Amino acid sequence: MTASPTVSDNAVSQQRSWFLVATVALLVVLSANSVIYSTYQTRKLVAEFQQLQNMRNDMEVEWGQLLLEQSTWGSFNRVERLASKRLKMIVPEPNKIVMVSQ
Repeated sequence: MTASPTVSDNAVSQQRSWFLVATVALLVVLSANSVIYSTYQTRKLVAEFQQLQNMRNDMEVEWGQLLLEQSTWGSFNRVERLASKRLKMIVPEPNKIVMVSQ
């Protein structure tokens, strides 16, 4: 009688061991998949971040060019001074200005 319960206890113990091994193996696979997914997401976000940094750098260059262009176009006093000195031009009196329409 004592041999029969020992074999049964061994079978139950062995089933529990296999269940534990299968559970641990499943958890290891799930953990590995989580690592793979997080690595993929990290690489994807890093690539997007680098692309956004490149866009920002391009926009900063364009902003500098636009500021330079604005300062060039905005220097009306310089144009007026050069016109009066080099070309001997003068600003006409308001009553001498004639508006031309098409």
